Amino acid sequence: MRTRTSHRPWAGCLNAATLVLLIIASSASLIAQDGGAIEGQILTIDSSPVPSDVTVRLEAAEGAYLDQTVVTTDGKFTFANLKQGLYTVVVRAEGYKTATHTVDMGWLASRQARILLVPDVKVRLNSSSSPTLTASDLSAPKTAKKEYEKGLQDLEDGNFDGAQKHLEKAVAEHPCYARAHTMLGMTFSMKGQFADSERAFNKSIECDSGFVEAYIQYAKVLNSQNKYPACVATIQKGLRHFPNEWLLHYQLGIAMDGSGDYATAEASLLKAQSINPEVPPEFHLRIADVYLNMQKYELAHAELASYLRAVPRGSYSEPTRTIMRQLETAGMVPTSRDKKDPKRKQ
Repeated sequence: MRTRTSHRPWAGCLNAATLVLLIIASSASLIAQDGGAIEGQILTIDSSPVPSDVTVRLEAAEGAYLDQTVVTTDGKFTFANLKQGLYTVVVRAEGYKTATHTVDMGWLASRQARILLVPDVKVRLNSSSSPTLTASDLSAPKTAKKEYEKGLQDLEDGNFDGAQKHLEKAVAEHPCYARAHTMLGMTFSMKGQFADSERAFNKSIECDSGFVEAYIQYAKVLNSQNKYPACVATIQKGLRHFPNEWLLHYQLGIAMDGSGDYATAEASLLKAQSINPEVPPEFHLRIADVYLNMQKYELAHAELASYLRAVPRGSYSEPTRTIMRQLETAGMVPTSRDKKDPKRKQ
């Protein structure tokens, strides 16, 4: 949510359960003594905001769980009072590959963890309700498809230069290969080359207006750059072909919120939720932001509570709780005590 409103082999002599308890106890002792700290920051390789459901956990060298923390809105986190030894920081977020960072407390540089989240491309491309194959997929020659697959693998491995090379070969083999152009657009966006990214998405739509992923990914890139009018225009084109694609309505809601048209933002987000009731947790933060700007405080409070039920220890959980308390303290929403005793609200 934007901060502009006032308002992350068993030992033979021990049974399995006993050994597990011993491992946990010995691991926990590592963080019981005062010592050094691991300070880090999570960034997304495609420059999108840090996901609201990101989890950051600390493990001992043998993989035993030690601790878990939340991150700030700019992706920063800290694990303090650590003993000398080896640790692993494990970062997970929906739609991204699990990232790890090994820390040797005896080496100061390794305590500064800069962790990049790489999108899980297959998850992103399978997130919509669109058919798997399109006309341009069927017409693409085997040579183009082979280059596309190589590019996809490189992209999943975080090899963006390799992905770009193979995807450019794919579209050279088949100039109207919409899926390859879309993947190329995603690759450019991950490299921060947004002008090239936009050209690739536009080419994909020009080649095959029936490939919904081009509209979705293009809208995400435009929203990430605050290019809201261009985003709205792109989504409206997509909705003419895919009126029931929930991700298009969701991205439209984000664009309209950014533009200050809160009534349309609310309608778009609610439309997305009506199509897909299983919305991601950050949906509740998005629509709560809209309600706060519309001064619909009880609705905002309810959406914030929905987020906390879905992600009680997410990266935005503590800021969310703070906003909820502020609304309650200011008397903008009834507290649980008010509901039990209506006279208190009068």
